[in-house]
Amino acid sequence: MTQAGPADALPPPVALSVIIPAYNEARRLPPHLAHVLAYLREHNPSFELIVVDDGSRDATAAAVQAGLAGEPRARLLAYQPNRGKGYAIRTGVLASRGAVVIFLDADLSTPVEEIAAALERLQQADIVIGSRRLSSSDIRAPQPVYRRLASGIFKWVRYLMVGLWDISDTQCGFKAYRGGLARQLFALARVDRFMFDVEILYLAERAGLRIQEMPVRWTDSPGSTVRFWQGLVDMIRDLWRIRWTHRQRPVITA
Repeated sequence: MTQAGPADALPPPVALSVIIPAYNEARRLPPHLAHVLAYLREHNPSFELIVVDDGSRDATAAAVQAGLAGEPRARLLAYQPNRGKGYAIRTGVLASRGAVVIFLDADLSTPVEEIAAALERLQQADIVIGSRRLSSSDIRAPQPVYRRLASGIFKWVRYLMVGLWDISDTQCGFKAYRGGLARQLFALARVDRFMFDVEILYLAERAGLRIQEMPVRWTDSPGSTVRFWQGLVDMIRDLWRIRWTHRQRPVITA
């Protein structure tokens, strides 16, 4: 990654930053990038697209560079070794310049077209999160039964350890933030892997920020490498870390 120069040499801010974390996505991501760029060029021309290669072992970086070639509003951030999705998104958020920051999963389980609804809702909220649990969400391909069971267990453990009682789905990979707030929240974050969503929402709730869930169109994409028992152990460890690390109420400025 490159270092920033003097303040007067920094690029100007943009209206929208879109961040996509990627790990071993050399085959699946490039067609999605073309679709995301086409959508942003038409609907949100004041944008930046940041793809973060989270220590991939395949040719993800080269494939992304080829997919972004010729588009000055898009860039790749890459590093080694793999650090986790939370670390990848934190890297992208802290490098962003957008008045609004949105992140999407590399498989576009929630399509880029949902950005329009999120931007509208952000007029009345500080954070908008996609939810697969709302009755009005359009679930095109549901998760397998074992993953839904794991999600149910996670939900109750999360309630017991960190609360977030009013949020039905913390783990959907589509979230939108007011940009300045996102950069403050992620600067405080410490969790590098899957519980990063909970950490950010826990910080936001304790800071009194306005969080709104929105229904989304969502399609399950196979290929998860999360193992149930190891995932449960990691979840409990990270939830405890969130409670311990953020004992003091965070100070977030609007």
